[in-house]
Amino acid sequence: MALESMSQIFISYRREDSAGHAGRLEEALERHFGAHSVFRDVEDLPPGQPFPAALEARLHSADLALVLIGPRWLTAERDGVQRLSLSDDYVRMEVSRALGRGIPVVPVLLDDAVLPAEDELPADLRPLVQRHAVRVSDAGWADDVARLIAALTAELGEQRRPPSMHRRAALAGVAVVLAGGAWWWLGPKTPPFPAGVWQAEVRYHWGDTYQERFEFELAGNAVLGSASFLGRAHALEETDWRDGQLIFVTHSESTMGSETRTSTHRYFITREGEQLKVRYSTAGGFESPPPMVFLASPAS
Repeated sequence: MALESMSQIFISYRREDSAGHAGRLEEALERHFGAHSVFRDVEDLPPGQPFPAALEARLHSADLALVLIGPRWLTAERDGVQRLSLSDDYVRMEVSRALGRGIPVVPVLLDDAVLPAEDELPADLRPLVQRHAVRVSDAGWADDVARLIAALTAELGEQRRPPSMHRRAALAGVAVVLAGGAWWWLGPKTPPFPAGVWQAEVRYHWGDTYQERFEFELAGNAVLGSASFLGRAHALEETDWRDGQLIFVTHSESTMGSETRTSTHRYFITREGEQLKVRYSTAGGFESPPPMVFLASPAS
């Protein structure tokens, strides 16, 4: 089944509440279900299209919705008014439309967040509390996400088979005869590991621009190197290179007054022609900035 025709998982989240978790979860789901199988607003909305119309179209094609609920999902405000009580709040619009379509809607509780009580929600969102919720925590991330993926696979069925399973099926059943000899069709080749030095001009949400530098080396099964944040290099941690996708985290410290906090920066990198497509999010520190997407080019 072509990726474009595969059913889609819609992730609803509030940026200031769970942007880092949303980006990280999207990466894990796409690694399992395939590219373009997950929709999230950061990079997936076509430029110039009205936001409500685009959301409506995406929700119409979705087979399942995940509602990420963090500590500020319920209490977030706009001008002193609870955002979920506003009819034009995008999170409310997403959840309400998903519930109205009758597709599976799964509340995903992040870390210690709890499912709101029914009387804490507007009427159109109250069916959400009747849905079975799952919990995903930083401490148990790998196991929690594995259980979530298993549940989604069971819910969505065969149409959500991972690309690797489709490739194995193709290898078992497709043969091409050329010049009198049999050649097995091997499917698309995995892009090569992005070894070397890459650079990108990155404009952050507060307006400053930095030249960021990435260095990658594959030593056996180990990924080595560094990635800079605000121009300072940080060692790669929790690296994973698989099926043409490189995932890793770095850490940095920031100080405000007498308090120092550690930020976790998560990167999900794939090939985009002769460049690298970098999806980036950060959590911790003194703020939760929106996730970013940018391209990195070979360093000159």
